[in-house]
Amino acid sequence: MRRETSESSFLQSTLGNPNYYVYINTLVKKIIFNDQKEAVGVDVDTAGSQYTISARKEVILAAGAFGSPQLLQVSGVGPAELLNGLDIPVLSDLKGVGKNMQDHILFGISHAIHGPSASSLSDPVYFAEQLRLFNEEARGVLSSPGVDVIGWERLPSSSLKSMSNASVGVLETEYSADWPDVEYLPGPSFLGDQNVTVAPNDGQNYASLAPILIKPRSRGTVTITSADAAVHPDIDPAFLTDQVDIEVAVAAFKRARDFWNTDAMKSFSEAPEAYPGDEVQTDEDIATIIRKSYNTVWHASCTCAMGKPDDENAVVDTQGRVYGVKNLRVVDASAFPFLPPGHPIATICESLPSFSPH
Repeated sequence: MRRETSESSFLQSTLGNPNYYVYINTLVKKIIFNDQKEAVGVDVDTAGSQYTISARKEVILAAGAFGSPQLLQVSGVGPAELLNGLDIPVLSDLKGVGKNMQDHILFGISHAIHGPSASSLSDPVYFAEQLRLFNEEARGVLSSPGVDVIGWERLPSSSLKSMSNASVGVLETEYSADWPDVEYLPGPSFLGDQNVTVAPNDGQNYASLAPILIKPRSRGTVTITSADAAVHPDIDPAFLTDQVDIEVAVAAFKRARDFWNTDAMKSFSEAPEAYPGDEVQTDEDIATIIRKSYNTVWHASCTCAMGKPDDENAVVDTQGRVYGVKNLRVVDASAFPFLPPGHPIATICESLPSFSPH
């Protein structure tokens, strides 16, 4: 038995293609344009050796929600004010490059439980046996991906009652009726404060239920501080800076707590609540705990957002072509116009109408 991965599904079938070559340990430093603002190649660095790779047709950018806006900015495509401040010649003044960053975040409630969970893997004897079971019989704790089921819902009226009228109005009028408000992700371990990496080593088995904000309104930024692509950009995700996000997060937290308090959940969980604890009750205290303990779900996107030509924040058109220049496309999650309420694992390049890999 083997699980499908990106490597087994896409890479292996491509390795034999004569037009496929991977430059390993190589950093793209800059996109090269000619006098007609056509992308004609990239400057790269491999272990200190710098050279140019030329493009016959187009340059296809897929450096991710952080790398793609960075490469555009250091190459002269982005907010003119930013580029001028770094003495980068402006090829296309696109205010939206590096703006509009969106991501999903999660936070959770943990309980000790009756029965085994991934917490038991901290026992080296138990871990060794589970490793043997997986390698020899494809079963045991390690045969689980860690999350066996997930769920989504629109918050019920009982949850909306604790939110402001303004926030409820946003949820009810600014999104499609089939968009859920929250995702719930169960996990077979202690979640707790995700800024603290050490889980309790007390011999207990733990499980967690984590709400996820899946239609965030907070917007972050990716901003270069140097014309050198080797210098990491400033990344400000600006999580929980929008009041609607905070209110939805608090409502989702209380909703997850309600799930833990059902008879079905009580049958295998132990009281009291292990994290954050029963003493956390007010909306203010819950919001404080969420701000302290949340983590990303690694769905960063929208920093080179797709949009219409008259949208000042748009970076690419519906075919991924970068506005203001030619022969340059962005085909990763940074090109999303907005972050969908789910897990964006599919390759966006296969969805672009006229795009076919060259």
